[in-house]
Amino acid sequence: MDKLIRPKKLAKKLGIGLSTLYERMKEPDFPSKVRISSQAVGFKESEIMAWIESNTEDQRRRKSTT
Repeated sequence: MDKLIRPKKLAKKLGIGLSTLYERMKEPDFPSKVRISSQAVGFKESEIMAWIESNTEDQRRRKSTT
């Protein structure tokens, strides 16, 4: 089973503020949240890691073309 990361810990892991995380959540390529309870959400760690890897590759490609 995939580990779930709560928003506060995810923001810290990404090195961004919580409000920035909420903005990123609106982006179509950002991993979907998973409802844990009526008032709590989390994100699947595997999806977050894949998203980070994808964004890292995109940044590398952009740097190599400039």
